[in-house]
Amino acid sequence: MDVQKTKVILVGNSTFLQWGGENKAIPNVEQNMELLKNIFVDPNFFGIPNDPQHLVVIKNEASQDILLKVKHETKSFVGKDNYDRLIFYYSGHGIPGEDAKLFLASSDTIRSDYEITSVSTNRLFSYLKAFCAKELIIILDCCYAAQSVENQGDADSLISKSLPEKITDLQVNENGIYFLFAAGRDNVAKFNPLDSSKPTYFTEALLNAIDNGTIPGNDFVTMGEVYVQLCREIAELKKTSDADIPDPRPVLQGNVNDFIFCKNRRFKNQEDTDWADLCQEPNRVKWGAFKKKYPNTRFGDELDELISKMIKGEAAINTLLEKKDIDLAISIKKEFRDIPYIRNQADSFINDLAAKPIQQTIAMASATFNDTSLIKDVSNASLVDSAAGASVTESESKPGDSSSFNTKFSSAARA
Repeated sequence: MDVQKTKVILVGNSTFLQWGGENKAIPNVEQNMELLKNIFVDPNFFGIPNDPQHLVVIKNEASQDILLKVKHETKSFVGKDNYDRLIFYYSGHGIPGEDAKLFLASSDTIRSDYEITSVSTNRLFSYLKAFCAKELIIILDCCYAAQSVENQGDADSLISKSLPEKITDLQVNENGIYFLFAAGRDNVAKFNPLDSSKPTYFTEALLNAIDNGTIPGNDFVTMGEVYVQLCREIAELKKTSDADIPDPRPVLQGNVNDFIFCKNRRFKNQEDTDWADLCQEPNRVKWGAFKKKYPNTRFGDELDELISKMIKGEAAINTLLEKKDIDLAISIKKEFRDIPYIRNQADSFINDLAAKPIQQTIAMASATFNDTSLIKDVSNASLVDSAAGASVTESESKPGDSSSFNTKFSSAARA
């Protein structure tokens, strides 16, 4: 999967102010757009460059603006020959129209005039096809906006007739299109209107399918595998959220089940295992061994960052030993918590420094106890001094301060 040759177009509409007296907002679409954008640019899943040549986001715009932008990014796009794959996603309302056509609602859609105030999928799909990508993936997370009395005709027929003219006799290496729909026959796509912080159910399931990946050992997840995992995720949402969530429906034009969709989160080989081991207990010896074993590792940037952090940590420890600064030790312990041998040295310094005053207090208390341990039945400080060997004559002796004695004796007892 060459991300430099992949283009993604995300279209979402959450507000429909001119619908016709009804509140048809889908605030959850905002989450759809944000989460999908993040996962497309995340190198753990897609790694699409976050620039206008590779990722286009169109949100809450009018129908003509949507069509113009899609046309300019596909059919009229200069340099489209440099791309092998196009992924298109739409989330919002779908409107089944006359002549079995499907329209996508936009911010300016007027329900009674949908045919000229919404996006015709016939025209939209013709633009997407004109991009001439070898692999075209179209994902529609939409429902039929009108109530069931307005949903005339067979839903599957409406969808199938809204598709481009059928492509026949495609081979594995030839162009193809994978359509993935949130709803099938007589269904509407679902979302939770009480919680706009979550995506719509279909997109939530799609995100979970991407995140969970497939069996370990495979580098990538194909569209066929995504669909299987998506069905599992939808089944779980039916149990926990809404039993009426429709099953997703794929429409394949060509032998496109093996289209690569994203990286497999559960992929793990020996390099991954060795890298995880190095990160868990990093040191210079293990770092050098890993670099030698995998000279062209895909963890190259992370490997450079790791050795840089180890060197900085060692320099910080040397500074700590010179300055003997407790605040510096605490700072090192926090900053290098993920490098055990650096963290442990800082922690050891803190423990040693904290233990010294305690040892000195114990020694001083022990000395006081030894000086007074032989004194018995004394009542004033002058007798104590005499017992300690002080050169005091009897005429010079004066009653001592009893509180002073009691203080000394009490300290000795605590020791």
